Amino acid sequence: MGDSSGKAGISNGLSVSGTWTRGVVSAFRRRGLDVDALCKEIGVDLEAYTDPNSRPARDVTGRLWRAALASSGDRFLGLSVGEVWEARADHLVVLLLTSAEALGEGLEASLRYQELLSHGRVLTLGEHPEFHALEINKIEYELPIMAHEMEFIAVAVMKMLRFATDDRFAACAVEFQHSYRGQIQDYTRAFGCSVTFGQPKTRILVDDESWGLRFVHGNRALHGQLRGVAAGLHAALESHHFVDTVRDRIQILLPRGQSGIEGVASALHMTPRTLQRRLQEDGTTFRTLVDATRKSVLLACVERKQTPEETMRHAGYTNARSFRRALKRWNIDDQSLS
Repeated sequence: MGDSSGKAGISNGLSVSGTWTRGVVSAFRRRGLDVDALCKEIGVDLEAYTDPNSRPARDVTGRLWRAALASSGDRFLGLSVGEVWEARADHLVVLLLTSAEALGEGLEASLRYQELLSHGRVLTLGEHPEFHALEINKIEYELPIMAHEMEFIAVAVMKMLRFATDDRFAACAVEFQHSYRGQIQDYTRAFGCSVTFGQPKTRILVDDESWGLRFVHGNRALHGQLRGVAAGLHAALESHHFVDTVRDRIQILLPRGQSGIEGVASALHMTPRTLQRRLQEDGTTFRTLVDATRKSVLLACVERKQTPEETMRHAGYTNARSFRRALKRWNIDDQSLS
């Protein structure tokens, strides 16, 4: 994912707004963590997390969470940090949410441009027979997202919706994909509703009454202006990052045998048709990216003098004949594979 050390910790792939990471760092400090020491431990300058104009790599923020967990020993770190996190309208996406007239409208508008704040389609609107479902998706790169991070995001979303509705918002239920780890009373206190684990998806379930709540700072004229600003910024961000993000995802899924367009589209929380259309708009195709990624992986394996078996696995080949044909196609000397 590129260099994740030093001040930058920036990637052309999955990254997060500096405004978000600054809020996380502030919550860590209120929780009593020595953030300066944590940054020194993982080799990343604090400014990478606190500069609102930066875009720290997703995996760099994941490393900070891991260091915080090891330092605190808190088995419920996500809840603990979420409880001291402060909801603020300090980012365009959040302002887009809070300036809408009602909760449902605000979510639909802000989620359209959420990549300006997060590293992908972290929040999406899902289907449910009884409720409105706000799904929280695990968008991973090389470093898996921990249950602590998912729980923190869920708490932060709840607090933001309460902030925008003058504390009138209430969820009907919260469901987590990960397993139950104890202390259910802490979860019900944090979310104010029933909480279950081991579910197919992580999501917040909302009834019609809460979905239609009016926002205390709703402003139709301002909301329209913010939509225009967000659309322009989002288009610029997408054109710069989308192809790199897809290429990164292909590289992750190649060894797992899941690098087909259906698997990659699912990992990016979009349909294969949308993925192909977006790539065509950027002047490429899915097949072209798969080929380019495979060639890059093969060359890297040759440079590292990996065995043919290791190289086949990294490049996503299960058939030796197809593997040899690819080496010949790209003029890669198979004698270089030890």
